[in-house]
Amino acid sequence: LNTCTENVREQKGRFGSDSIEAADALVALACQYWEKGDRVTATELYTEAHSAYENKLGDSKEVAMVLKSLGDLNKEDEKFDAAKHLYMEALDMEQDVYGHYLPQTLNAVGILCLEQDDFRAAMEYHRRALQIQKKQSSRGEQSKYEMYETLVRIGNVYYSERNNLTNIRSKGVDYKDFIASGFLGWIANAHDMRGEYSKSKQFYEELLQIYTTKDTKEAKRETALTLNRLGSLSRELGLYDEAMDYHQRALHLQQSTSSAAKAMTAETCVLVGMTKIKMCEYKKALDLFEDALLVLKSSLGKRHSSVATTLSQIGAVHFEMGDFTKAMTTLTEAEHNQISSIGENSRDTLETQAMIGRVLCRQGEYDTALKKLRAVANKQMTLFGASHPSIADTKQYIGEVFLEQGMASEARAMYIDSYNMRKLFFSMDQIHIAESMVDIIRAREGKPEQALAVYKNAMDVYKEYLCDDHIQIGRLLMFEGDAYAELLDFSTAVERYEKAKRIFLDVLDEGHVVEADVAVDLGKVLLRKCDYDGAKDYFYRALKIYQTKLPESHPKISKTLLHLDRVEQEEALCV
Repeated sequence: LNTCTENVREQKGRFGSDSIEAADALVALACQYWEKGDRVTATELYTEAHSAYENKLGDSKEVAMVLKSLGDLNKEDEKFDAAKHLYMEALDMEQDVYGHYLPQTLNAVGILCLEQDDFRAAMEYHRRALQIQKKQSSRGEQSKYEMYETLVRIGNVYYSERNNLTNIRSKGVDYKDFIASGFLGWIANAHDMRGEYSKSKQFYEELLQIYTTKDTKEAKRETALTLNRLGSLSRELGLYDEAMDYHQRALHLQQSTSSAAKAMTAETCVLVGMTKIKMCEYKKALDLFEDALLVLKSSLGKRHSSVATTLSQIGAVHFEMGDFTKAMTTLTEAEHNQISSIGENSRDTLETQAMIGRVLCRQGEYDTALKKLRAVANKQMTLFGASHPSIADTKQYIGEVFLEQGMASEARAMYIDSYNMRKLFFSMDQIHIAESMVDIIRAREGKPEQALAVYKNAMDVYKEYLCDDHIQIGRLLMFEGDAYAELLDFSTAVERYEKAKRIFLDVLDEGHVVEADVAVDLGKVLLRKCDYDGAKDYFYRALKIYQTKLPESHPKISKTLLHLDRVEQEEALCV
């Protein structure tokens, strides 16, 4: 704020109070006051800038921009008539300057009309904005993200008018043409792309009701597709049983329809497998993916995007099962295929690249992992905007890279960013928020009591959504063990570690890296209890697994060797 204020003084002194340079500085200062909530001062500064621009430039994009900003300020102050007048002035000037209206201004008027229950006008303004955005997008002048926002606005008008009490009583709403034109599906997809999964589900559920009333082949095909979309959204929301139900219904419908293509059924099997991963049923998921891959390659060709997606999921299974070499090989092939078929900035490609970053982290290649994940995050922000659940996930993975290197403060900063972003999309009782809270406290050393309180709350959430032998519950038991060990409550720490180990052995093959991680934790506790033979036994078990699963230069191998050296040293001192 001080810098912008000083810049206004400097520009006025050098170029004059009514100069373009002074007006530019006034706009920058107005933005600062607006961000701080001082709309009165912001309005005064914009008004002064408007006068300078108008005197020097006349009808111009600068004047139009200021008029739009003044309209926004008046709208925030609920001065709707004044806001609308300013928006209309801005639109007239945009038409003169650009040769068309700006979609942002049309949408602003649409939002204002909706505030005043003028549904038809609101819908018209948003539709006009969408038409312009479609043309701009086809010419590569604009990203699709702005179109998604407009579609969401159209959806808001649709639901607001449908649920308006006056319209309900008069039965004055008829959206047959609107529905027939496909808007419900577009709006649902827009919410999905914006990470608003619950809202997207609302529109897809309405679409599902429409399709299930029809008995045509096309309707059955669309029903299956919609069921799969609902399943994918449920999976993103952590509702895995619900997701499985949707996909199974889609699969049953496809299998009972003779006209359903084998490729479509295989794609549904891939979605079932993706849910199985989330439910820790890794071998079942792998079987589904491998069977589907054969069908998809045969039906669609080796380079099809569905083949690449399936390869990516096979890589994800190998990652979860602890075979990082296989995971990297498969993911690299998937990435190559996706870049050539759907481009390097697509949602699926970025998910594959994020998974590659996670594999690199597990292999101890931290610098390469960090570079990969940061590149993914930057591309995701270009694709989705500043906030999205996928960006939050990537920030979480970046935090994990830092934490693996012992860089707790850097990890914590990433985890907090991820948490703050997830709060925009998920409720406090969902897995995503609980997971972020756990990450944040893990990266904060010296707070075992506070950590245990967070872990208890997280465990309550996990048990509501997950099965009792889920990997996430096993990991949380490990973290609880770490906290109890820090409190010198070794018996409880060992009990938590043993519970975690049983879960891992139930779900994963023997010799998984996470089994070695538990063995190290148990060894450290036994060492503190001066049980040198027991500690040595656990450290040797861990070392054997690490040397089998990880590169020989991995830090976990060197750290375990140091633990063994420490056992020898302390045992010698004790004797």
